[in-house]
Amino acid sequence: MIVILFIPFLRVWWWVFFPLFLSVELKKLYLWWIRWDFSYGKKKWVVLEVVPPKEVLVPLKAMEDVYTVMWGVNFNQANWREQWCEGDLPDAPGWTSWEIASIEGKLHFYIRVLAQAKTSLETSLYSHYPELEITEVPDYTKNVPQNIPNKEWDVYGEDFVLGRKPEVYPIRTYEKFFEPQGERISAEEKRIDPLSSLLELMSKLGPGEQFWLQFTTMSVAENDEPNFYREANKEISKLTKRPIKHTKTFAEELNEMMYHLVMGPKKEGSGEKATYKWTESTKTEAGEDKELLLSPGEREILTEVEGKVKRPIFRTNIRGVYVAKRENYNSAHRTLTRSYFAHFQTNNLNFLRFSTTTRPKTHYFFRTSIPFIRTRRQFRNYILRFPPLFPNRRGECPILNTEEMATLYHFPLKITGLVAPTMARVESKKGGPPPNLPTE
Repeated sequence: MIVILFIPFLRVWWWVFFPLFLSVELKKLYLWWIRWDFSYGKKKWVVLEVVPPKEVLVPLKAMEDVYTVMWGVNFNQANWREQWCEGDLPDAPGWTSWEIASIEGKLHFYIRVLAQAKTSLETSLYSHYPELEITEVPDYTKNVPQNIPNKEWDVYGEDFVLGRKPEVYPIRTYEKFFEPQGERISAEEKRIDPLSSLLELMSKLGPGEQFWLQFTTMSVAENDEPNFYREANKEISKLTKRPIKHTKTFAEELNEMMYHLVMGPKKEGSGEKATYKWTESTKTEAGEDKELLLSPGEREILTEVEGKVKRPIFRTNIRGVYVAKRENYNSAHRTLTRSYFAHFQTNNLNFLRFSTTTRPKTHYFFRTSIPFIRTRRQFRNYILRFPPLFPNRRGECPILNTEEMATLYHFPLKITGLVAPTMARVESKKGGPPPNLPTE
């Protein structure tokens, strides 16, 4: 609009252009209102506490199936009418938050889900873990003041993202924590559970301290993330040394044209048998090894990338928040998740690191105001289960599949050590009454 005002012959037509520019902003305001004030405001959420048994012998494939079920429950391809008239979000209408909370050392497993998806979640969990106890409870985040940080309470939080690009490279998953020792040890002893180390750390919190860990999953499909699948195909072609199809950009086309004008066709041969051929300045990238001779390391990477792509995927918000009274604040406890996520790091694949974009710390300017604003935003987003860059639901939210999620959040395989006295657990098996029980 400013440019138009400086062009004389367009200046008199400002009243034509102004409504066009204004309509763009009105569209944003309308979509915000119908999505978040109208549609989202009517959604009902429930918080479920899951009490695991003392020992879980079910393989982690079961937890992966639970995530697959919830991917379908939360996925929706909203059409034009649903988006503009009903306020549905273009991809996932709802999301599920999988949480672990340590409240003064007492450990709890929570799942926050839409009320309409509660039955599907409970059915899926009970079908694989019949010994679980699931109860609807009040939101534990409401037990502290909602204006933290303040004079009495302090908070520190970090969002986690994938440390390597592209995102098609997975992290280390639960299958790599299985110890193949044949028949020398029992099946349950073969499994190594990194979650035990996190629970040990969280159980050491004292009075006035709380630590919350949150995994918020939003179901997405191929048409929602075309760049992800395009990048996956590119990486697979690169690893298998297949020719990579390259589409020339406008700059490359212009460069090739200038090259032909200056250099002309290339002469091959001499005399009457000489031929002329135009030389391409931009060549299509192609692999030389057509026999697909892969090294063991390349073959492993190829298998892992293809394994990530073939499973359902989520845009996932990973956030850890440490909340404590100022007199009980312990800076050593605020980064417990860093040591936990180190278990899933590999040099040839991917790893998790904290986001420097949303981390409540700055090194140069406004070293007091910026951390305060970021910390307040971190705490608010945790309570609302919103992504770090809300309303942007992609930024700082890594793409993880069901196998990766089952690795990061599952129920502990065995409750031992310092965790045992601090976690509520099911001590005995429960079952229904026999069918022939007399009624009188």
